[in-house]
Amino acid sequence: MIWIIFIFSGCSKEVNYKMLRERMVKEQIIARGVKDKKVLDAMLKVPREEFVPESERKYAYGDYPLSIGCGQTISQPYIVALMTELLELKKDDRVLEIGTGSGYQAAILAEIAKEVYTIEIIPELSKRAQRVLEKLGYKNIKFKIGDGFLGWKEYAPFDKIIVTCAPKEIPQPLIVQLKNGGKLVIPVGEEFQELKVIEKRKGKIIEKNVIPVRFVPMLGIDMGEVKLPEVKLKSDISIEEAINKRRSIREYTGEIVSLNELSQVIWACAGKRIDAVTSASRVFPSAGAVYPLDFYVVVNNVYGLDRGIYKYDWKNHMLKLLKEGDYRKPLLRACLGQDMVYNANFNIIIVGDMKKISRAYGKRGVERYIFLDAGHSGENIYLQCVSLDLGTVAIGAFIDEEISEILSLEKNKIPIYVFPIGRVK
Repeated sequence: MIWIIFIFSGCSKEVNYKMLRERMVKEQIIARGVKDKKVLDAMLKVPREEFVPESERKYAYGDYPLSIGCGQTISQPYIVALMTELLELKKDDRVLEIGTGSGYQAAILAEIAKEVYTIEIIPELSKRAQRVLEKLGYKNIKFKIGDGFLGWKEYAPFDKIIVTCAPKEIPQPLIVQLKNGGKLVIPVGEEFQELKVIEKRKGKIIEKNVIPVRFVPMLGIDMGEVKLPEVKLKSDISIEEAINKRRSIREYTGEIVSLNELSQVIWACAGKRIDAVTSASRVFPSAGAVYPLDFYVVVNNVYGLDRGIYKYDWKNHMLKLLKEGDYRKPLLRACLGQDMVYNANFNIIIVGDMKKISRAYGKRGVERYIFLDAGHSGENIYLQCVSLDLGTVAIGAFIDEEISEILSLEKNKIPIYVFPIGRVK
């Protein structure tokens, strides 16, 4: 008996995973009514364990979604099969996928369709998925790092479109890029989501609800709002090392910065604690928990974000687009020609609400407390940048009126700090 167990344990993992795939298809997918043979064959063939973190592989064929990092998940196997079946794929179809994620859904699509075009807003996930899919030999998949809400205009129209994250409403660019006679399968909603099938017939849009679902929210520019990626609470550097390495850096490489990195920095200086239960539970201290500061981000070169001016919504960890366009030159002039603001990937501008602090503390609040608050927040920017191998410098030399005009500030608000942020040379 011991000898038999040893031989079995020496068998390849592939044999075990193959058995798990077969059980998954039989008990989770066929049992729930998925019948399309092409879909079932693809689910039997694609090694799902290759698309999850090493530590999660033993759970790869479970009847549930799994975390893949960056605040994202690989969908439950049944949902992958159902959404693929709803597309009614043909072998000559060109398919657009919004939300590459782990790459598993793209692999299933590539087993059936002629070409798959997949977009992911988080660079780390896109690059990881591309490595896995190339290792498995897929040659009919094209990758893009960008905002899936906008689709992929260069390769439109598409026979089929599948979205693996939930926008608040159906993105109009995807409707435009759907071929006449095509289908779009997409989860829609915020707290309550519905899986929908959208068909375009002779220019008319026909919408059908399928089942309630729960997907991660779509990241990117959606009605002027950008939901930022989930922040991390651990890094490869200790707080003591970050304090020791902190310094002002005025030169940057120009290498693009990810949305994850921007998310981490803006949270570190202005966000709420992950365990926050009250409005006072922010990541920096404030006199009397008044928090009289606003935070603006002037974006130049960040993956997944158009150039423009955004305001940070700390309650929802979100950026709200205020103005589109390149504001580097006006900001450079306002900052008296300090070229680091022009060369930075993005600038964080801390703005003080004098009316708010005055109501709480009068003259002392206006003359002292609000600037102390900005200093607390600014030091967090420095330390977070150190942990991300980014550089920054605190700038206080600028023309207040010009910064106020760039940001369209109300009269009771003043700019206090400008922090240019970029990759370290």
